[in-house]
Amino acid sequence: MSHFTILRTYALLDDPSSVPPHVRVGFTDYTVTIKDIYPKAHFHRLVLPRIYLPIEPEQVRDLRALLCLPREQARAILLALKRDGEAAKRDIEKEMREQHGFVWPIQMGFHAVPSLEHVHMHVISTDFLGQYYKKKKHANSFHPRMGFFIHIDEVIRWYDPDIEPTWFAMKTAIDKDEYNRILARDPLCPHCDEQYRTIPKLKKHLMDVFKKAKAAASERNAAAAAAAGSLPEPSSDSTGTAPAGDAPAAAAAESEPGHGEMSTEAGTGQKRKHSETQNDPAGVIDVDALPDPSPAKRPQLGPSVGEPSSS
Repeated sequence: MSHFTILRTYALLDDPSSVPPHVRVGFTDYTVTIKDIYPKAHFHRLVLPRIYLPIEPEQVRDLRALLCLPREQARAILLALKRDGEAAKRDIEKEMREQHGFVWPIQMGFHAVPSLEHVHMHVISTDFLGQYYKKKKHANSFHPRMGFFIHIDEVIRWYDPDIEPTWFAMKTAIDKDEYNRILARDPLCPHCDEQYRTIPKLKKHLMDVFKKAKAAASERNAAAAAAAGSLPEPSSDSTGTAPAGDAPAAAAAESEPGHGEMSTEAGTGQKRKHSETQNDPAGVIDVDALPDPSPAKRPQLGPSVGEPSSS
């Protein structure tokens, strides 16, 4: 089975529980979440839309193809990807706490020009210390502000009701030559934008950034624990739940990176018809716009599911 089309194979499965267990994370009626077997960070997941008729595999080949679907249908698929991506993000944050003792940013989005067939959303931690973060194109394709990585919230904003049709057409055209030129540049640090000539030097810098962030989080946690030890126990209501507002200070400190820590904020600069006010209710998935997930609506699947090659 071709490594290039393995994601499509997973998306076509009637029963995604047959995805190899070392790859499978979970699935819903509309998506499958798997581990990237070539991770570019400590935590790297892929969320794939499942394929149901009347949608054909070629219509969800990549982001550009997806954006050519009827407006409400495409938006509903994107919102389903975001919803299930957020679930994967919460699971990753739990693993971060268990394995490293703190939580750092996670970004969700698409490569403008993907290396695999079938649209997939990356859910990736921003340490970028994965074993397979080896080449200039890896660094540039996941940099949050260089433009090759398109954040899910940015794509969803293209569907706001006050976005000009000409702006939407321009953004969704996704010129491959334009985006591939980004991959050829010398890589930048995704946190401070300092330029590096080689990936080993960049990865050493990323390791230093990660160690500093972890040390700072450890200090915050220790300070919060010390402060909590000097305070009286919080009173509880009749259910044994601490009153609202008494959450540990460590939780707030952990969720907000300090100056100089890892950050992945991305500017969007959307062009709108009237104002920057968003009129469309955010995050509401129009289920009627999604394909019918019943087995009868599935395209015929070819050979049995396999695993991607290691090539």
